[in-house]
Amino acid sequence: MLLIECSKIKKSFGDRLILDINDLKIYSEDRIGIVGVNGAGKTTLINILSQRLEPDEGWVKLYGKAGFISQLGAPDKKNISREAAAKFGIKTTWSENMSGGEKTRFKLAQALEGQNMVIFADEPTSNVDMEGIELIEKKFEEYRGALIIISHDRSFLDKLCNQIIEIENSKIKIYKGNYSDYREQKMEERE
Repeated sequence: MLLIECSKIKKSFGDRLILDINDLKIYSEDRIGIVGVNGAGKTTLINILSQRLEPDEGWVKLYGKAGFISQLGAPDKKNISREAAAKFGIKTTWSENMSGGEKTRFKLAQALEGQNMVIFADEPTSNVDMEGIELIEKKFEEYRGALIIISHDRSFLDKLCNQIIEIENSKIKIYKGNYSDYREQKMEERE
């Protein structure tokens, strides 16, 4: 089922073109890892796809509800259910005094409890210990919707993704498979 489509997207910051995407469609079975050098536009891309940021040109349509796990910033809502809090070993109410790992688990719990068709996750494994990373992997594996993940954790992308979108020089390129498959295809292209 089609969840997101966009066409003729352009986004610049100052005089620097960050994204120039002709078209992109994302379906319910897609589990996408977004990769690129720092500053390539990964967070900008998921902010545009989740309609948190307007493109300068073009359009985005998001069909159904979306959850968002940001690397920084507060969650969309400050409360989660007791059941979700218990599953993730956190309090039901958001607090700025939570550790980085607790904040990430809170956002994850909120995204998973919201009947979302797609979840956007920006560096969900940063500030999280090994046990936390395993919990995130397990919950994302059980989740039955589209995932769009930015992560520098290659084994995390290997376990969860069936596609990789690479951002390079403001353009995107889609690779089938997980991160290891992407690396292999990239090496072949260079040769």
